Amino acid sequence: MRLRPGFEVYWRDRGASQIGVDPRCAVRLEGLSDAEQRLLDRLPTALDGDELLVRGQELGIPEQDVTGLLERLVSARVLVAELPPGDPDPDDVYWHLAAAAGQPRPAPRSAAMVEIRGVDQLGLRIACVLSQAGVGTVLLRDERLVLAEDLGAGVFRESDVGAVRERVGLAVLRSVCPLVGVSAPSGARPDLVVVVDHGVVDPVPLRILMREDVAHLPVLVRELDVVVGPLVRPGLGVCLRCVDLHRCDQDPRWPAVATQIAARPPRGVETSLAWLGAALAAHQALAMLDGRPVAVDGASLEVSASDPLPARREWAVHPECGCAPTTFDVAPDAQATSRR
Repeated sequence: MRLRPGFEVYWRDRGASQIGVDPRCAVRLEGLSDAEQRLLDRLPTALDGDELLVRGQELGIPEQDVTGLLERLVSARVLVAELPPGDPDPDDVYWHLAAAAGQPRPAPRSAAMVEIRGVDQLGLRIACVLSQAGVGTVLLRDERLVLAEDLGAGVFRESDVGAVRERVGLAVLRSVCPLVGVSAPSGARPDLVVVVDHGVVDPVPLRILMREDVAHLPVLVRELDVVVGPLVRPGLGVCLRCVDLHRCDQDPRWPAVATQIAARPPRGVETSLAWLGAALAAHQALAMLDGRPVAVDGASLEVSASDPLPARREWAVHPECGCAPTTFDVAPDAQATSRR
């Protein structure tokens, strides 16, 4: 048995010690002898339970008392039976502590595949977060050129302007996580496609995703905010056509406006909003891959540079949509535009 990575032992008072700080996982122990407190201080460096038993004997603590103390720590999820070899990285430490708080640790993400469509600075940051978080394969799809408004810390540099976004983005992704896969095996489909768009979401590629039953998460940059979601699981709930139909119910002239928005060149993203929107989108993508609750199931999160707390908007299946993949099997040159 060993102390979970990330935990530290703190002295509170004579006879009282504390392991951890966050109230969701911290443990307070009282009624301890001086020797037991000294034994607890050695927890971070102990290799296993046998070593703790030996150290307890050295401190004059009866074996049954040491065993009882260790059993208390095991029941509090502070101790674990074994740890994988090597030093844990920050992600490992976090999920060890989360497990002590009763949050199940996600399965390894190495088999997951995510495709990013739209590799501006926001899209590339999403890709970097996913790769660092252990997603095995991250695909970049964007043949447009890097623009001046794409430049940002840790992503595109001034010398990249005019180069193909996808090509430069791959180099950035490999520098962040050299082991991440950047190509898909023949015939393989991604577990999730993240679609980054500006102003309006292009509906044409979404029809193919619906028809092929591929989950997709829109990330839309608007004038004053970034909208993440709703997460679309084809045939299982709300889709972006539902969102579009609801918008048309509110504004019958919306299709005319949306078509004009789609024809305008995209603009950049405010600095803090580019980071915040990317982190929020990546967080929701990881939750979906892990099988954890997803805030954008049937809803979207809207976050702005002036208010960092996301506003959540729920969406219902539109009665005229049906949300079946066959609904979207239409001519690829149809003129329609989806918008939050």
